[in-house]
Amino acid sequence: MVHRKTSDLTGWPDPARRSASTGAGIFHRQQHGVPLSPLHRIGLGTALLVFAHIASATGPALPVPLTLNFVLRYGELTVGNVTKTLEREADGRYRHHSLSVPKGMARWFTEVEWNEDGRLEVVNGAVRPLRFLEYRVGADKPHRHEAIFDWSAGKIRYASGVVMDLPTGTQDQGSLLYAFMLHPPIAGKSQTLHISSGKKLLQYEYSDAGQARLKTAIGSIQTRIIDRVVRKSGDEAFRIWLATDYHNLPVRIETQKRGQTTVLELESAQGALTFGAQKR
Repeated sequence: MVHRKTSDLTGWPDPARRSASTGAGIFHRQQHGVPLSPLHRIGLGTALLVFAHIASATGPALPVPLTLNFVLRYGELTVGNVTKTLEREADGRYRHHSLSVPKGMARWFTEVEWNEDGRLEVVNGAVRPLRFLEYRVGADKPHRHEAIFDWSAGKIRYASGVVMDLPTGTQDQGSLLYAFMLHPPIAGKSQTLHISSGKKLLQYEYSDAGQARLKTAIGSIQTRIIDRVVRKSGDEAFRIWLATDYHNLPVRIETQKRGQTTVLELESAQGALTFGAQKR
């Protein structure tokens, strides 16, 4: 069953390619008419499989390695820091991680750290999640939600044992931002996405809300604004600003509900995209 929901800050808790040199050597041996041994045939087959996977991921690529440092604010209070990392693995897929740590007055109430870990791939220029895990460290009660995305079977397999159909274009809480970096909604058209929290499958609709110059901790940046469509009064409002000159990097994420505003603002980035307060 798909749940329709407009709450929870998406992606956050509450308050490399393999070298082709070996493959080239195998092809060189074959071109000179030397018979391939069974071992070489296995090696050639493996190389072709790797090549085929990488070829399927052609098109727009995510900037890696990447480290994004956000500050988390609740109203006027700074309550935490969020660090998100993205790296590419030897097989061409990506691994992403997010760590949320309480800060300031929030540490008076909790020292729990929230973690998200996942793997994804880019197929035909679009992000496709493979695995998502959310867990927390330092809590009295366990919290561990995991989802495996079996695209060949068209199923999501949860750690709880629940198996659900996997709709086309599904993302998880961690992969959503990277999906928007490659394919944000376009003007005049909304984008309906299924999002897995690691426990449930939720459905949201997003739309392009125009462009604006945004003053941030890293300077004044041209952005594209993406809104989540609010269906009824009282639903949580969600807005994200993507830096159009920086691969649609998310520089601000804002939610509003019951008169309270929660904001994630990018303070610095390192790796493939590097900037910070010194570039104001």
